[in-house]
Amino acid sequence: MGTEAERQDTRKAMAFDLCNIIDENPQQQTYTAEEVKKLIKVYVTTKEEK
Repeated sequence: MGTEAERQDTRKAMAFDLCNIIDENPQQQTYTAEEVKKLIKVYVTTKEEK
């Protein structure tokens, strides 16, 4: 499962990756809850495929 430090690092990396994904589309200034959930789902499924 990993240590607590490893889990924290993973959460930080995920947050950083999601921020970068959001920043790729600067013309969109706001996101609905559904859009955020979709971004997270795509991120997670894409990371699992590697």
